[in-house]
Amino acid sequence: MDEIATAHPEFRHMEAIARSVLESDAADRLAAHTTMHDLIVVGTPVPDPPYGVVAVRSPSSLRPPSAGLVLIEHMSVTGHNDEIERPVTEAVPLFWRFMIEKYGVAPRRS
Repeated sequence: MDEIATAHPEFRHMEAIARSVLESDAADRLAAHTTMHDLIVVGTPVPDPPYGVVAVRSPSSLRPPSAGLVLIEHMSVTGHNDEIERPVTEAVPLFWRFMIEKYGVAPRRS
């Protein structure tokens, strides 16, 4: 993870989110995959489709955030989507806000 974030500083907030999940011991309560650009997350166990997901958008996304900001979206199967843009310095707390609100997954702290 460090290599990409070091070579491409615009992705550091995405690396910080992934690291926060691993450090919080929440990896067993979340499932994720990446597109070439975005981080897509759902709570576990993964439900049968269709299901909503949370997307953390990267600067190279087809739906990029504004410069210097992170865009996190909840894409719901009901169409009641939710999105928030904040400075990249707020990416990790904003990610956890979505995980708590959408999936009931809060970081476990040691």
